[in-house]
Amino acid sequence: MKRIIIYISISLILSACLSSEKETCKKGLPDKEYAFLQDIKRQSNFDYIETITDFREFGSYSKNNWLRNPKNLELFYGSLKIVGLQKFISKKEFNKPLFTSHYTKSCWENKSLNQVLENLIKSFSNSIGFDKYYVEFWERRKMENNEKMVLQIFKDIQMNYTMENPKSERIWKSENTITGLLKYETELKHSDTSKIKQVSKGYFHFLKSKGLYSSANNLIHLAKENEYSRNEKWDKEYEGLIKTVETDTVSCNKYWNWRENSKWFTEIYDYGP
Repeated sequence: MKRIIIYISISLILSACLSSEKETCKKGLPDKEYAFLQDIKRQSNFDYIETITDFREFGSYSKNNWLRNPKNLELFYGSLKIVGLQKFISKKEFNKPLFTSHYTKSCWENKSLNQVLENLIKSFSNSIGFDKYYVEFWERRKMENNEKMVLQIFKDIQMNYTMENPKSERIWKSENTITGLLKYETELKHSDTSKIKQVSKGYFHFLKSKGLYSSANNLIHLAKENEYSRNEKWDKEYEGLIKTVETDTVSCNKYWNWRENSKWFTEIYDYGP
């Protein structure tokens, strides 16, 4: 009996010692809450055509309450215009038929975004002869009380993709944080190996300045991993930037929760600290 008690005592002592020596990690501040980030999500594959087609097929990942407000729609579209519409979807992509299996039984079948947009614009005032999709689209917009703003945006998009020197009659309002996020996304998409580090660093500092600390951390961790895959060498400058964000010692579970709860740059592709 005494021997059993001794064994139990030793086991408890060892467990206590091991638990006190659990691996720790460092995390930083959480991402700031922005209302628009509930609806506007970063596309890690940079394939905006695929995003549109998936949205048409499967619906949205959120209720889009922020974007349904016409004032917010203008801010988002105005931010897109500042960055440049064709940096997201080229004129060639805009006019390319959508030969995807998603649309074999829909009114989008073999139509380009240009054709779909033209039908949406025409069906606003007279829906006779148009597929019920277009009729129901405008019925939903009228229920949300944003149909006039949506129509103006559609007309402006069409003008920007079909005219050589488009001049908008409207001065579109924009939002600085959205504009910055979109700007750096397009720069990241179009950067080659000679520019990627400079863009990543600028993007990192911008995210930090906007209180998006976890997103900044995810971004620079990914840049660090990509740099290593090219040169098989850890970049000291990236490691230094990570240390400016990862400041608080916590359990590794809390560390990963912090990174997974980022609001903008959610892509995680590394082995952690």
